[in-house]
Amino acid sequence: MRREKTSVSQEDYLKAIWEIIQEEQVPISARLAEELGVTPPAVTAALKRMTRDDYLRVARDGGIQLTRKGRGVAEHLALRHQLAEKLLTEVIGLEWTRAHDEAERLEHGISPEVEALLLARFGAESTCPHGVPLVGGLAKLRRKRGAVQLSEAGVGESVEVLCVYEKDPRFLEFLSGLHLRPGARIRVRGREYDETMTLTVYGERRRTIAGRKIHLGKPATSRIWVRRLPS
Repeated sequence: MRREKTSVSQEDYLKAIWEIIQEEQVPISARLAEELGVTPPAVTAALKRMTRDDYLRVARDGGIQLTRKGRGVAEHLALRHQLAEKLLTEVIGLEWTRAHDEAERLEHGISPEVEALLLARFGAESTCPHGVPLVGGLAKLRRKRGAVQLSEAGVGESVEVLCVYEKDPRFLEFLSGLHLRPGARIRVRGREYDETMTLTVYGERRRTIAGRKIHLGKPATSRIWVRRLPS
């Protein structure tokens, strides 16, 4: 069955909504305006058009829900985005800190043929450079691997980094300097009243490094998803 053609703007809205849902938050107009860098009236007009075209529904409380049709488009675009990130980092050699922004420019232009070739090249079970599964997204990590935000880990627990927030290149550069990439292992040493965490970072599974003690505040620990390791 041939996929109905959607505009670049519609795809951007749908992917933004899908990503907010993946983060277990409720999409609302104000959050979309912030994410997409557009005005609230522009969001209102776009939502009306997309409701008419059966891509989404807006509840009385303002919460936005994707229809089956809208979710399909969003997931498809998210896959193309992640394939573009892998192409950029694993084939071309672009730094992972820049991959998201560059993939945003490429994702809309990937043809079905190229998408299929890239998926065959990288494998449907692989992850993007930031640790998000190509198929299933962050929700899959929560469902299959028990992913939680690092901020939820308790003192004394050891965890492995699964994925990190990818939309802020400065945040990714900050993590790189601390060796906090997917695969890194961490032990929680302490937590202050303001939720600043004291951590020891041991490096990735196959490249252990001497433990480094660092301190991270809630703005950072809420942008890192981990799985708890056996005691």
